[in-house]
Amino acid sequence: MQSAIADYLHLNEESRNVIDAYGWNSPAILNNYALQLENMLDSAVAWGHKAQEVLDRYAEFSVNEHQENLAYNEILTNPDVLSDYTLKFFGPEGPYPVYENEAELGTFGYPTTPVQRVLGQFPAPPAAAAPQQPENFWGSFKQQMDVDPSQAWRILNQAQPQVVANKLFVME
Repeated sequence: MQSAIADYLHLNEESRNVIDAYGWNSPAILNNYALQLENMLDSAVAWGHKAQEVLDRYAEFSVNEHQENLAYNEILTNPDVLSDYTLKFFGPEGPYPVYENEAELGTFGYPTTPVQRVLGQFPAPPAAAAPQQPENFWGSFKQQMDVDPSQAWRILNQAQPQVVANKLFVME
């Protein structure tokens, strides 16, 4: 039956061998496979283009950063360049001009807004805790280290020097 259909469709010998080996659905299966392979290749090419763009941007960034680092190195290692840069930075056209005298305060280009100082609006600093006895000191220090190690320095600052020296002597 299959050979009669193959004769009717005028199939060549290779096509007949494929149909005999894999059945009449083999052209559809192979076509589906070819389409999937083509889609995969297209996505790989798109990914390659995107990766190339990212690498190009990174290369440009790296070159710019290298140039900036060379400029910083030149500023920091050459005293003449550092002097020129500092004079421009703190000069009249720089971002932080320095006033040489009272007459320059009114000069065009200098910020002259008065600073309003308001006293008494700052919170009071935290009161220091009373120094503790040596036996209580190390217990509270351990407790503070367990709870919040970043604040343990405050307890050490309150300790009398002899308390820490005794602890070091005992540890040796």
